[in-house]
Amino acid sequence: MQEAVQQEEVKQKKSKWIPIVAGVAIILIAGIVTVQAFLNTSAKEDYFLAEKDTMEQLQETFESRFQEELAWKEHSDEHAIESVYEITGQMNDPSMAGMGFDQMINNANITVEAALDKENKVSSTNISAGMAGVEISGVEAYIDNNDLYVGLPFLDNILQLNGDDLGRILQEIDPATFSGEENFDFNTLFNENPIPTEEIDYINEEYVEYLYDELPEEAFKAVEEEVTVGDNSVNADKISFSLSEEESKSLLKNVFDKMAEDERLREIIVDQASYMSFADMELAEDEMATFEEEFVTALEEASTNVDDLTLSNGFNSTIWVEDDIIVKRELSLTVEYEGETAAFNIAGTNEITDGDQVIDYVFTVSDGSSEETVNIHADLAENDGETNDTITLTASDVAFTIESNQSDQGEGGKNFEHSLSFEEQGLQMFTVHWLGEAQYEEDQMTVDHTFYAEDGYTLNQDALSIYVTEEGSTIDQVEIPSPEQVQNLSDMSGDEIIEYFETDVANQFQLWMGNMMGPGGF
Repeated sequence: MQEAVQQEEVKQKKSKWIPIVAGVAIILIAGIVTVQAFLNTSAKEDYFLAEKDTMEQLQETFESRFQEELAWKEHSDEHAIESVYEITGQMNDPSMAGMGFDQMINNANITVEAALDKENKVSSTNISAGMAGVEISGVEAYIDNNDLYVGLPFLDNILQLNGDDLGRILQEIDPATFSGEENFDFNTLFNENPIPTEEIDYINEEYVEYLYDELPEEAFKAVEEEVTVGDNSVNADKISFSLSEEESKSLLKNVFDKMAEDERLREIIVDQASYMSFADMELAEDEMATFEEEFVTALEEASTNVDDLTLSNGFNSTIWVEDDIIVKRELSLTVEYEGETAAFNIAGTNEITDGDQVIDYVFTVSDGSSEETVNIHADLAENDGETNDTITLTASDVAFTIESNQSDQGEGGKNFEHSLSFEEQGLQMFTVHWLGEAQYEEDQMTVDHTFYAEDGYTLNQDALSIYVTEEGSTIDQVEIPSPEQVQNLSDMSGDEIIEYFETDVANQFQLWMGNMMGPGGF
């Protein structure tokens, strides 16, 4: 039994980095598209320019679908805004009428008032609700840089906590669990991109450009070829990118060695691990040291084991380019190690005509004994201010389909209908619909949303619908509680906080619940 366990551990250890090797290779090679383009281009430069131009074309297509939303987002990035959401529901299901659920939902409402100032890192949220004649308000949350404020309906004061004091307080309350080194940086909640720009620039300079320079010019060949894309034949530039087994292994080994020796990269990885650990709940020093050590060890093991890999066909990628856009692609990489195999294949087409674009890609992964295939099919159409897009992801017997239909109403107005459907073994399981009418202006916006689901049986728009009215406006500043309204937990010890919750908070909650349960309450 023990021998079997040891064999399994060895098997897991030797196989766990195989997909890492292949994945890092593909990701880094794909990342080279960010390299600056040249005016006089070689086949190597044309290859990556086509990758870059194709990604930019897809980005422009996406942005054209959501011009008004993106303009409002840009405005909200630079100005303080307030958003008010009114949420109601409508149920007409006879099976729920006898229990009164339909009237509860039909007479319920939720109001969310949110304000946000990204530049000054200040936000607020106030929630109120009503159901069956009972009104609840006073659920509040505020963030002012690294200070969190929380208000509850039954509290006389609003609680305040600075993220830097979290570790100390937790350690004083529960010293067996917390070291006191933990903290929470509430500023990170305002970061849309968790990786700072300077770190992205560093990775591009140290790895993307490095890898680009390391790729030999002779690995790229370009010829003209007629190719079928969809229902059409096009004259395209066929650019092949091929690395031999020796070249692929040498490139991988050099990259792994460079990464293992890069202290700045280790700092970036540790920072990202901390960020992913609940929005920068910082890890203890010993945990960070262990994580960093394991990261370096994994890279060193990968580098050492590269020599034991078999890349029988090397790395091969071919693209067909028309008008600077990739219209067809084939990519393959097979990694063998001690009898285990990981094979990756990508094949796809990208047909662009006037106002229409059809993308069809198949991703195949096999381990020598089984094969998994994922297909992505996108049909994008735009005509006279109307867009009709369908994107389907299919894997085995399961399919997810996103449909989006939008129409420009002029002067910042638009109507839209989005849906997400799930299909299994050819049967439609359910569909979630999102309809809306929107009006965007420079400093304000309104959107009326309708949500409902269908299961092909009893669930449909008439049975249950959720309505959300959204209003956004520009404000001068986000208001936060005054010191007189606040109970600052950062000024208290762990014992004082425990006593405060066991006495003041508990008593106020009991009084509030008594009022809620009394006449006019629940």
